[in-house]
Amino acid sequence: MNSRARFDEELDRLQLELIKMGDAVMQNIVAGLKSFLTMDVNLAEQTVKADKIVNEFEQKIEKDCLRIILREQPVAKDLRLITAVLKMITDLERIGDHAADISKMTIFMERTKQSVTISQMKPMTVASTTMIKKALDSFINRDLLLAEEVISDDDVVDELFEQIKKSVADSIRSQEMDADYALYAMMVAKYLERIGDHAVNISEWVIFSINGEHKHNLIF
Repeated sequence: MNSRARFDEELDRLQLELIKMGDAVMQNIVAGLKSFLTMDVNLAEQTVKADKIVNEFEQKIEKDCLRIILREQPVAKDLRLITAVLKMITDLERIGDHAADISKMTIFMERTKQSVTISQMKPMTVASTTMIKKALDSFINRDLLLAEEVISDDDVVDELFEQIKKSVADSIRSQEMDADYALYAMMVAKYLERIGDHAVNISEWVIFSINGEHKHNLIF
């Protein structure tokens, strides 16, 4: 096997590891959000523990990226890909943290013995998780249009966040929701909004890996 073929295999393995990390993150965020919507404390506790797997993926992929850069000294599109992977794993790790944070909110909120009554929470959950999936699909398929679509989708998540803020404020004024519950609900909504932001970041790095542009600026 020549050096280029060996290098291509390393890049393929690197991308596969990122996809596996993305799958682990998706599993955790889906579980974390389900635990919140159903007040399932056992599932929430499992999700908090599972965050360790995501952290291990980040550490391994980061080491692999740095090892490849030092040994192969890649240029052009290969360096763009490795740089993008290094950036994307940071956002994936943060999404994993938010999954754990939402699960912790579930554990805290269960003590209030209230169920989620905010109608916009479920559609915001669907919109945020769909953004992550589409961002990862855009990376797998090298799909520039899909990556750009994710960036546009963030407006939907932001609008739902504003609606939740209003709903929570109205519920407090009408005394339908106590202060502790309102605080936890807003924290979960904020985590969902941040998840959307991280999905946008991933998509922006996918675009960079394809054409060298990041936020409409040509880098290399």
